[in-house]
Amino acid sequence: MRILCIGAGGAGGAAAGIVARRSFFEVFVVADYDLARAESAVESVSPELRQRFEAIALDASTSIWAVHKGR
Repeated sequence: MRILCIGAGGAGGAAAGIVARRSFFEVFVVADYDLARAESAVESVSPELRQRFEAIALDASTSIWAVHKGR
C-alpha cells in the first residue's frame, strides 16, 4: 500500500512517526506546500526506517495540483 499524507504539520508529522513502526505499507509520502516542512517530517523518522518515506512539495491551492519531488 502507498500512503499520501497531505500536510506535514502536527498531525502529518505525528502520523509519519506512528506509521514508521508499522509494516503494512510500501511507501509513505509526506506532502506539504513547504518542501522543507515535509522533509523535516520525514527526517523525524529514525534513519533505519526512513527508506520507505519520501517528501514532496504539493500546492493544492488550485484545481490543478503542482507536485515537485524533493529529497
